[in-house]
Amino acid sequence: MRFGLRGKIIMITAATPLILGVAALVTVHRSVQAHVDGSSIHESLDHSVLVLQHMLAARGDALAGGAQVIARDPRFFSLLTLGDYQRDSRFTDTVRGMARDFNRITETELFEVLDRNGRTLASVGSVQSTSETRKAIVRRALGGKAALEVVAMRGSQYQVTATPVIADRHVVGVLLLGSEIGNQLARELRAQMRSEVSFIADDAITGTTLPPNADQTSLLASIAAMRADSTHDVSISGVFKVEGQGLTFITVVRRIPGSDPNRFQLFAMQRAFDPELIFLHQTQRDLGLLAILALVAALLTGILLSGQIRRPIQQLVRAAQELQKGNYDHPVRVKSRDEIGFLAERFNEMRQREQVYVNGLEETMRVKTDFINIASHELRTPISVIAGYRSLLESQSLGPLQPRQEQALQAIGSCLDKLTKVAEQATHMAVVHNQRLAPVILRQPLEPVIACAIGKAVAASHGRKVEVTKRFSPDLGPVDMDGELMEEAITNLVTNAIRFAPEGGHVEVAAILDGDAVEIRVTDDGPGIPEERIHSLFDHGYSVRSSMNHHTGEGADRSGGGMGLGLGITRGIVEVLGGTIRAGNLSEGGARFSIRLPRRARPELDRAA
Repeated sequence: MRFGLRGKIIMITAATPLILGVAALVTVHRSVQAHVDGSSIHESLDHSVLVLQHMLAARGDALAGGAQVIARDPRFFSLLTLGDYQRDSRFTDTVRGMARDFNRITETELFEVLDRNGRTLASVGSVQSTSETRKAIVRRALGGKAALEVVAMRGSQYQVTATPVIADRHVVGVLLLGSEIGNQLARELRAQMRSEVSFIADDAITGTTLPPNADQTSLLASIAAMRADSTHDVSISGVFKVEGQGLTFITVVRRIPGSDPNRFQLFAMQRAFDPELIFLHQTQRDLGLLAILALVAALLTGILLSGQIRRPIQQLVRAAQELQKGNYDHPVRVKSRDEIGFLAERFNEMRQREQVYVNGLEETMRVKTDFINIASHELRTPISVIAGYRSLLESQSLGPLQPRQEQALQAIGSCLDKLTKVAEQATHMAVVHNQRLAPVILRQPLEPVIACAIGKAVAASHGRKVEVTKRFSPDLGPVDMDGELMEEAITNLVTNAIRFAPEGGHVEVAAILDGDAVEIRVTDDGPGIPEERIHSLFDHGYSVRSSMNHHTGEGADRSGGGMGLGLGITRGIVEVLGGTIRAGNLSEGGARFSIRLPRRARPELDRAA
């Protein structure tokens, strides 16, 4: 009986999650029934702490922003630029009146204007600071830097900002704005976060939502005990319990943002302790045990599953790697009767067929290469003989020449050049097909290579009135390549484009940066490539447009060479350099050949270099 791989995987992997799912369902159901209103009080307190900190930060930013606007008002800072000898009772009344006007906008409890010596010129808020409480923050403001602090004054705490008043690049005074951190803020926070909020300065509560009873006393006592422990920092403590009057509170204490680090200016967030914490501990314990069981089960499942699947797949992967190297005899020992065993049998059959096919291709390529080598070699002998006789005739060693004979010699010379080029390209094609090219990879700029290729293509296409332009990406940079081989490939494409461009036409050579690759595009405005031959253009390298070229009056082909070898050579060069080449037609007419080359050479090319 054949038992499929899917059945094995379902049987092995589904049993464990099913058992764990049922156990988790029973555990959660029992816990939820025991406590319907279950929630994480710790998480709620942490969230409340973050909300309070963000609210205080927002209040501080608002204070600082309002102070900056006032300090930059010309009506404000112009008064502070007056010297001491210009100040009298009218000056003082003016400053106080202006301060009242601005405080109607800010509505802060503390609004004070100080001169460049730190002396108070006007105080119009409901509270006034003392020289001792404001000394440190005013000193920083007189130094040219705005400061934000939490200061304790007269049994309360205030969030105070000191803003330097600057005129003509000099500090001419200081503006103090402050908002109280007390009972009103605590009540606002409690309404939003449903937590008891208290603000503490040293050993006193400056604002709280706790009733004035033993709850406040218990909170202060707990904080004092924690402060007495020199190894414990109360401002970064975790959640702890505070026993109040009839209630136990889960408490978190943190330092008020912006407060003096040398003083204990704290805020406390508290939630009444109820069965939530007991429920949380019970659930954590049950889920912890369940997690351990799940881990053990998952490990056992992974071991069994990997043993059933990984071993045969590794054999197939190893056989595929050997197949890529050309080794068709690497053994595949998979005896199972499931899908992997079926795959192994088909792989062996495919490998045998592939071996026969590759051997046939190699033999065909060898015969083709031998033919090209022999044809190239045999062409050189008659070419040399014809060239020798042409030289004798051209030097008139065999007698004087008539004008028509000279024209014939020119035609013979043109044909000799074409035959010589065909012989050279045939030899080069044999080298490419045999993969005997040994590129010398160097990191070098692409622009001069393209410029030289364009120059050679234009020189080889004398008599053709075609404009050739080049365009480069500004951030092109150097490329890993063999400059000589790349120049030859681009020359073939540009020569091909010039050949098929109309008289007065245009050819563009562009090098464009595309991520980690460079794309070289050769575009002409000549006739396009037949669609049925685009896909086989580089496979065979033979003529794609073999009809008479109506611009030159000569038979031509789209491959760039007399026998259509140019594109085949170009493809071989590009692939040896680790790139790709493709051809296509433009919607507005003309053809485009594109070479895509990686900017960094493959590791095997680097080693070859």
